[in-house]
Amino acid sequence: MNNGSRIFMLVGASALVIFLGLPLLLFPMKWAQRLGWRVPEETELGNYLGRSLGGVALAIAFMAFLAAYDPWRYQVIFSLIILIGIFMTAVHAYGFIRKAQPAFENLETLIYPLISLLAWILYPQAG
Repeated sequence: MNNGSRIFMLVGASALVIFLGLPLLLFPMKWAQRLGWRVPEETELGNYLGRSLGGVALAIAFMAFLAAYDPWRYQVIFSLIILIGIFMTAVHAYGFIRKAQPAFENLETLIYPLISLLAWILYPQAG
């Protein structure tokens, strides 16, 4: 029952921790440089915002791990992921249109709607 939902949450939460949450929380400017962003000399705001986003990503990942254990009980996490995907698609599409972000960020314009679609398809069902 809901095996696809469990796998989706487990893989997604793990990827979120490894590729976004921890790198942003611990090394926001180094993470940004690796993705192709130019890092300004003044980094305090970027560090603050990066660490904040890293903390949010880790909180979402923690809840996703719980949802992997019991998708039906934590189905609100699936709704949250759908909404995050929609908003992040818009943010990245705007950056793409303005040519204001590195190539990897442009790729994320395609990744976020896919994640939202998967969360919708794998939304936990009763039974």
